[in-house]
Amino acid sequence: MFADIVGYTKLMQSDEQNAKALRDRQRSVIESCLLKYRGQVAQYYGDGTLIMFGSALDAVKCARDIQIELTKEPSVPIRIGIHTGDIVYDDEGIYGDAVNVASRIQACGSNGSVMISGNVFDEIKNHPGIRVESLGVQTLKNVSTPVNLYSLVYKNPELVDNHKTQQNSTLEEETDDDPDKKDLGSLKRGVSDMFRTSYRTHIELSAIADNKSNIMISINGIIISIMIASVASQISTNSWLMLPTALLLITCLLSLIYSVLAARPRVSNEKVTLSDVRSNKSNILFFGNFYSMDRDDYVTGLEELMSDNTRLYTTMARDLHGLGVVLSKKFKLLRVAYNIFMIGLVVSVCSFLIVYLLL
Repeated sequence: MFADIVGYTKLMQSDEQNAKALRDRQRSVIESCLLKYRGQVAQYYGDGTLIMFGSALDAVKCARDIQIELTKEPSVPIRIGIHTGDIVYDDEGIYGDAVNVASRIQACGSNGSVMISGNVFDEIKNHPGIRVESLGVQTLKNVSTPVNLYSLVYKNPELVDNHKTQQNSTLEEETDDDPDKKDLGSLKRGVSDMFRTSYRTHIELSAIADNKSNIMISINGIIISIMIASVASQISTNSWLMLPTALLLITCLLSLIYSVLAARPRVSNEKVTLSDVRSNKSNILFFGNFYSMDRDDYVTGLEELMSDNTRLYTTMARDLHGLGVVLSKKFKLLRVAYNIFMIGLVVSVCSFLIVYLLL
């Protein structure tokens, strides 16, 4: 079951406090109804809620009770979509075609609607007390197979007439709260996978850079220690060893310095405020920015970010760019360290060979 507040984005722009109050009331009502019908919140998407149930009948009854409760003052305008199907569930979230279809189905409704698919209807059609109105076979956006849509009649049969008159334009045109509109505020699985893969790639590349830096630090440290302990005592008896020894020590020292610079943690000293985050001057997802914020401001900033899908994905894109800049600096310093080590080692070895051949 996917539940979403109608017009939440516009409401956040005009009255943030009221929008947060409506969102909190929606979640409170949903959670209280879930206890009765054995449902479980799988994930929150700002003003959207994704819920799992053990049976289609429980999901439909829960949706009915939620809508009835939210029509009471202070009323919360939400629309609900229900679908059955296989899902994939892990620590990072819940995925699958059933999730996508459920979000599409709820987008076809309007304020106060409970939209169900043909799969759900087949499960509940023989249960008394459940009345639905068929909306026919509909082609949902980005869903290859047409879906039978039904509207649950729980209070006012005239509500179905509104669905019928609005369905053609709603299914084909994007609305303000369409979870799959063309901007970055999309809830498509592809967008989520893209960001997840990008973040994982950054983490893996950063780990590779740190490992390579640690290897260079260890190797150069060992070489410097050996050179000081063993070769230094021979320089007094053979002055020709001074030049190759100095070359090797300088090479290892420079390579060591650049490797340490590549692995050294970087933390910004810039003081970031909540107003900076709201004006997009600072990125609240970037550690170098948010660690200096007050805890309450940080929580408020995150809540505001999660309530605006467009701003959320834009901020994530900026965060990825910032991580890429830091990663680029790491690899540039590491490349210099490896080049110095490679060239200096070759020159030093050749110098030692020349010295030993002349002697």
